[in-house]
Amino acid sequence: MLLFFLFSAQEMIDKFTELDADKSGKLDVEEAKTGLKSMGLQDKEIEFFIKSSLGDDGLIDISSFGGLLYRLKVYQTQQEKKKKKK
Repeated sequence: MLLFFLFSAQEMIDKFTELDADKSGKLDVEEAKTGLKSMGLQDKEIEFFIKSSLGDDGLIDISSFGGLLYRLKVYQTQQEKKKKKK
């Protein structure tokens, strides 16, 4: 998994803007899948993180995207600890 969790606020905004292909100001499921896959996540992980980030409108806004990156950081840290224990 790539280390993409050290984003500054500006880098997070830039990444969100990059992933927002239709420039709607929100990520749809396909935009989010494409972006998360490019970050090295597997399909099962992608589905989990997208479902936990979608708003009532079925889209991911910049605030939810920031929360998503935080949850991914926690997840990655847990995965690294498990690998070290083996």
